[in-house]
Amino acid sequence: MKYFTGCFIFLFFCLASYSQNYTRDAGIRIGDGFFASYRQFYDIDKAMEGFAGFTRRGFRLGALREYFKPAATNRTENLKFVYGYGIHAGVTYTNKYTILNRVYYHDWKWSPQFGVDGIVGFEYTAPELPLLVSVSLQPYFEYSLNRYFQLKPFNFIVSFNYRF
Repeated sequence: MKYFTGCFIFLFFCLASYSQNYTRDAGIRIGDGFFASYRQFYDIDKAMEGFAGFTRRGFRLGALREYFKPAATNRTENLKFVYGYGIHAGVTYTNKYTILNRVYYHDWKWSPQFGVDGIVGFEYTAPELPLLVSVSLQPYFEYSLNRYFQLKPFNFIVSFNYRF
């Protein structure tokens, strides 16, 4: 009986480990800065992503809620359309701010910044590997104490992630 139970447990774990269902990934994002990211799927087509990294003379933390839809299903099942929204916060070291296209200069100061993000793009998952590549547009609106506000509609992001 011990032999049968041992074989049953061994087969159960082997079958379960063969058909992995990836629910997380981590990687890097390159665009308006260099970021490390972590994403957790809570449904097959919904995820939350957190990122932290360095921008020009600053540091930023953020979170995105992302939705996934199949794209080009007649060609491949591995390409997905990604869209979503999020927020970010951070600090920047600057000596200027802009109001209605006029630039004002002052002393170098640290300034907190807060903003809202959007994301639209495509993500490709390698069929046999736990790797994925995505290209996206992540526009954002940012409020800062020294710069007042900044709108960046064309923030292109390329990211490389490892699923686990």
